[in-house]
Amino acid sequence: RMPDSLANRRKRIGSLKLRRLTQAYLTPYDELSKDNSGRRIDEIYGITQDLILNYQSVTSGLFPRYSKDKSLGYVKDSIYCAMACWACSTAYQRMDDDRGRQTELRQSAVKTMRGILFAWMQQVDELNTFKNNNLAKHALHARFDLETGLPKETPADHTYGHLQMDLIALYIIAMVQMISAGAKIVFTHDEVCFIQNLVFYIERTYRTPDFGMWERGTRYNRGHPELHASSLGMVKAALEAINGFNLYGSSGTSASVVYVDIDGHDRNRTTFETILPRESNSKNTDAALLITVGWPSFATHNKNIFDKTVTKCIRRLEGKYGMRRFLRDGYLTEVEDNTRPFYEEHETHKFDSIESQFPLFFALISITAKLKGDEKIYDEYWNKLQGLLVSDSSVSGGWILPECYYVEDVNAEEEKKHGGTDLTPVSPSEFGHHLWSNA
Repeated sequence: RMPDSLANRRKRIGSLKLRRLTQAYLTPYDELSKDNSGRRIDEIYGITQDLILNYQSVTSGLFPRYSKDKSLGYVKDSIYCAMACWACSTAYQRMDDDRGRQTELRQSAVKTMRGILFAWMQQVDELNTFKNNNLAKHALHARFDLETGLPKETPADHTYGHLQMDLIALYIIAMVQMISAGAKIVFTHDEVCFIQNLVFYIERTYRTPDFGMWERGTRYNRGHPELHASSLGMVKAALEAINGFNLYGSSGTSASVVYVDIDGHDRNRTTFETILPRESNSKNTDAALLITVGWPSFATHNKNIFDKTVTKCIRRLEGKYGMRRFLRDGYLTEVEDNTRPFYEEHETHKFDSIESQFPLFFALISITAKLKGDEKIYDEYWNKLQGLLVSDSSVSGGWILPECYYVEDVNAEEEKKHGGTDLTPVSPSEFGHHLWSNA
């Protein structure tokens, strides 16, 4: 047989390159989806749409705490929902054909972050007043009207624990991470100046008692703020993240760089590491510390402090169905009177040993372990989490994560005496599913 000529070989190579280039456009979508990773990302996209994005306000960009709530948008819950959308968008970066989903998810996250920024900028006078007197009534709000993004003027809102330094810190951490990955969140110099003001707002956290991550202040829920290690740690992490950071990303100038008072950072760090492994004066430990020393804050670089804090949290708070928020926490227990914003004196004793358990923290422990490379802990808690999902045929994937599992009233005495009773998942039928847990 005669050997091929050089011209024929070049022709075949050229046509092969052409076929490879055009294959993505000529192949039906179903065949492209055979790749396992691509199929998995598409499944997560569907779940994200059903559980999170369908409940984003089209006007303010905020998310409610529960899917059936149409009135209140919560800042903390909105940030975690935005992070879920943004994380899913980054997964699509690795795909040749994302069908526009990467942009859709990223811009949904940007809309939320800008919605929060807009809501807080409406309160710039309160922010400046707070910097002078540190009074809780001048704190930036932690929840807003879901449609307008403006503060709610209701009696219930005046008793709400808006002063949450960890909330501002969480926003800064999420914003820095998204901008570093290429998202455009800050548009004008006025917004740069406001975010520099947010840094001034949180720099004095080491001497600012707040209501903490659970919005209740001391564990007695009497309306009194206190100094929280979780708030201090998240502020420390936020100050480290944003110091010298350019809010315009790679296209910014020196005018869009934010700076931090180093003395303020050091005082927060020292106070934070002194309080650990406690959470506060009234709380021996708290599940909020898992968020502080783990994902998304990673507020301590000291392995001994990290191990001691996490070990204490798990030893004191872990249950079969999740983590208790803190000891004698009455939130979502059947014996709590939820018609009152505060408890009576000495009321917390009746919640002893019947605290609700939150599976969300198993997910947080898993994420932290995965990012730290601890596959054993990751597998252990991820498997525990899978057993706590509740079936729901109305959403993609068919499963949701309940906000918590609670002790039924008829089993309360048995649980107090012996423990080990079966807990019941909170039903989403009344308020809808909990967005933060599912994010």
